[in-house]
Amino acid sequence: EPERMVRFLEVLGLRRVLESERGGYAAFEGAAGSVAVHSVEGADSAVADGVTSLNVLVADVDAAAAALREAGLDADAWDEAYGRQGAVRTPRGAAGLNEATPADLYGYRAVVGGDAPLTDVIAVWYSDDFARDAAFFAHLGFTPEGSLDDPWWCALWGADGAGGIGLHTPDPASVETPVDASGWLEHPALVRLGFETREPLDALVARLRDAGYDSARLTADEAGPKVVLTDPDGQYLEIHPRA
Repeated sequence: EPERMVRFLEVLGLRRVLESERGGYAAFEGAAGSVAVHSVEGADSAVADGVTSLNVLVADVDAAAAALREAGLDADAWDEAYGRQGAVRTPRGAAGLNEATPADLYGYRAVVGGDAPLTDVIAVWYSDDFARDAAFFAHLGFTPEGSLDDPWWCALWGADGAGGIGLHTPDPASVETPVDASGWLEHPALVRLGFETREPLDALVARLRDAGYDSARLTADEAGPKVVLTDPDGQYLEIHPRA
């Protein structure tokens, strides 16, 4: 039921920018980064309900794939019904390469207007080697914010509003089995969805709870305050303050 997640992202404060005229798909922008909701029914890849796969927006899919191959990485590009698509191999499978501003929307509908978002989209990437994974994501234009020596977390930020990839010490319950190189294109690289916001956290909790998201609560740990809740897909979410 993608409509439940679409409503949640709107309550969270992201801005809808693209939708399917038939339903089942919507794309949202944050202050930085973006997230798309896609119905499992009719999906091309074998993904489960509620999971999040990593995709990177690029200006030109073919040029990006060629540059990644030149850097020694496995990358590919191909035609689909809605334009050129691509992927690059990660230790967990395929991270998608999507056109940031396609000339043809291929039946999708642009949504114009809406308030400027205060919240950034973070793809949480469980990592047992921050330096190795930071070097990989540097090929996709992401650079560290802060030290790679932190044992728990390091944020990598893309240019021009590309959003963040958060390197996180592995949670034993979330570590994925590495994907064999021969089948990497068939397995989307999965991440956990997270957010950072410039909105006061207590105001965000109040709005979420008023909208019926009763699991939303303000808490704190050694890293500072955060909002935690379960999203409509049953996934645990954290929303941290963004300076």
